[in-house]
Amino acid sequence: MKKIKCIEREGYITYYGTDKPVMVHETVQEKKKETRGVWFSTVENIDIHPCDSVKEYQEQLDEVIQTCKKYHLNTVVFQVRPGCDAFYSSNINPWSCYLSKTRTEDVYPGFDLFGYFVEKANEAGIDVHAWMNPYRVRGSKLDVLKLTKEEFLNQYLSPKNFARQYPECVIETTEHQLILDPASAKVQDYLVETVLEIAKKYPIKAIHIDDYFYPYSPIQDPDEEKKHQALHPELSLNDFRRENVNCMIKKIHDALNTLDHKVEFGISPFGIYRTHSSHFEEEHKTGGWEFGSHNHCSCFQCYEGLYADVYLWMENGWIDYVVPQDYFSLDSYQTKEDGRSLEIVKYADLVDWWSWAAKKTNVKLYIGQGIYRYSDHGNWGNPEEIINQLKVNDLYENVKGSIFFTYHDFVKEDKPSLVEARKLLLKAWTKDVKPY
Repeated sequence: MKKIKCIEREGYITYYGTDKPVMVHETVQEKKKETRGVWFSTVENIDIHPCDSVKEYQEQLDEVIQTCKKYHLNTVVFQVRPGCDAFYSSNINPWSCYLSKTRTEDVYPGFDLFGYFVEKANEAGIDVHAWMNPYRVRGSKLDVLKLTKEEFLNQYLSPKNFARQYPECVIETTEHQLILDPASAKVQDYLVETVLEIAKKYPIKAIHIDDYFYPYSPIQDPDEEKKHQALHPELSLNDFRRENVNCMIKKIHDALNTLDHKVEFGISPFGIYRTHSSHFEEEHKTGGWEFGSHNHCSCFQCYEGLYADVYLWMENGWIDYVVPQDYFSLDSYQTKEDGRSLEIVKYADLVDWWSWAAKKTNVKLYIGQGIYRYSDHGNWGNPEEIINQLKVNDLYENVKGSIFFTYHDFVKEDKPSLVEARKLLLKAWTKDVKPY
């Protein structure tokens, strides 16, 4: 075992708020069975570009599979529903605007993209998880477009789009973006219908939801208090919002359990669930939890910020696996005006916390790796950052693998540190293994 040297500071990587060094193996431990995955992001055409022909699309998707085989990846988390739309042949949702160069919805691409990808991936021994964003309507901002909600829905969305059909189920954020109302039972039932359509139609390993529940920017719903009092007056507003999301998660879990075959249900939450209460000063005790993770009290928490009670879902057995987005470096800190270093949140502490949570609840655990964060300087300018993170994962028997965000970072050549990091990954993972 060895210590990990700091990149920007003197000394070695330690756990948050302590002098205890993070000790790891000399090399990444190559296992006989391990989930090695990558997110394939279709929103805003992050990992896919609109094509003029079926052949061009198929070549693009074939290249994804070839890249996965090159890096010995065995799982692709494919974003089939970036908004109220589809990258698959759907009777419920229109074809995604991201399949059109003009961003027009419901333009038939000539074949079933997701169906083709699942078939080719399975032939190559790669598991596919169908990734959906539950509430996003579209990333467009109404103030930029100078449109009202109704004008946007009618001008930009297909008549087939749920948001256009049921404008009363659409609310706005302070960033003037549109989302589906998490408090609406009609929205929840529509999401369940969408999940079942995908799960019944394609031989997939899992349904997957990422970190976007209530949005990162606050909602502005003038009718929310009325809904609150009508549905759950006994709860605080924050608990009411969490209960809305809980209800959606449980409905999806229950629906998947009606199938005649197993389709797993996985969640990829923001990396910090709740911060340990010991890190809050007495007069600022809000948001702390006696079993939370060790990081600075200023850190965003998905429980408070996104109303996502992930631990409850794990505890109740509503999800099969969890992939926390631990997109932080091993030595994340800020430099104060007086020159002192203030630790914020560290990768190893979060892996440790999620390992504890997964063990307590008997839920399968993968770690979300932020390979997209590579840059030309700092901790993420170090090609060994991801390799060292994988070594930390190896310390925990119940960490069953890694999923990397996002696919294009396995093919882009613009960052030397990223290119070198991929070379190290090729040396660490030298053979194909079965996923969990």
